[in-house]
Formats: sequence, structure tokens, C-alpha cells
Amino acid sequence: MSRTTIYTDSELIEGLSRNNSHAIREIYRLYQSMLTKWITTRGGAENDAYDIFQEGLMVLYEKAKNPDFILTCKLSTYLFAVCKRLWFKKMDVSSQTSYLQEMEQEEDDTISEAQYSDDVEQHLEKEFNFNLLDASMDQLGEPCSSLLKAFYIEEKNMQEIAKQFGYTNAENAKTQKYKCLNRLKKLFFSSKKAN
Repeated sequence: MSRTTIYTDSELIEGLSRNNSHAIREIYRLYQSMLTKWITTRGGAENDAYDIFQEGLMVLYEKAKNPDFILTCKLSTYLFAVCKRLWFKKMDVSSQTSYLQEMEQEEDDTISEAQYSDDVEQHLEKEFNFNLLDASMDQLGEPCSSLLKAFYIEEKNMQEIAKQFGYTNAENAKTQKYKCLNRLKKLFFSSKKAN
């Protein structure tokens, strides 16, 4: 993608879904400054705006990976609405949030909240679960944490894991992985219940 070419919203979304660096740069070029200006005029810092834009882009990326996703408004409108929603979620003080939401009501006439609200909620739920899983992995301790990472992240087979962790054979490694996974599930779901 060259700078002189104008891309349609569909082409940008398609490029984003394929992790095309040109499409991602173009989305940043077109829309990040608009969001930065919006957030900084409402008391946020440029770093806040950058973080919110990246998170909004992740929501769009998750949607773009779904072949059934159909954008029913302009890309700028969708992305801006998602980022605004994320910004409101970030603000903890509910009175400030509702005041800002009232101020922005006129700007939201072009897109219904239903179009992006579920997307933001799904993203926030996934982020919450990832953070909870990470905390559960920390609680799990060794060697379980390393064993599960070796299998699920490093994609090692049971023979390699048995050798790495000193188990007599792949079957013993598999049994230990099963026990570790059950402990992780218990930690995760008990943490989830507590929250």
C-alpha cells in the first residue's frame, strides 16, 4: 500500500485481518490523531489516547478476523465509537462518565451503541480472562507452570516434555500435564468466582 493510494474501508479491514503492516499504518495515520485530540480535550493524556486506540484496534482486529463481520457504518465511525466506549470504561468515576456520555450523545447519532457495545464487552471479557489466567498461572507454581507453557505455548510434544522435565516416559508427562491443568482450572474458576 503506498501513501498516494486511497483505500476503502473494506480494503483496510481486509488488510488488518491479514496483519498487513501497510493497512495498520494507514489506519493509524487516518484515525489516531482524531482520537488523541478527542481524549486530550477531555482531560486525558496522549499516552491514554495511544493505549485506547491500540485497544480499539484490537477490538476491530478481532472482528475483522471473523469472515461474517460486516461493517455497517464508516470505519472511522466504528473505530471512534469503540474507542470512546473504551475511554468511558477506563474512567472509574461514574459521575464523570455519565457527564461525558451526555456530552457526547449528539456525536453518537451516526452509529447505534448496539453495533459496538457487544464488541467492546467481548474484548473486555477476554482481557479480564487473560489477566485472570495469567494470575492463576503465577499461583500454580513450578513445575506445573513451565510444563503447561511448554505444551500449550511452545507446542512441545509429550516426548520432549518428558525429557525436559525428567519424567520416565511421555505417558508420565501426560499424566502430570493433566494434573497441572486441573489445578490451573480450579485456581482460575475460584478466582473468577471471587471477582
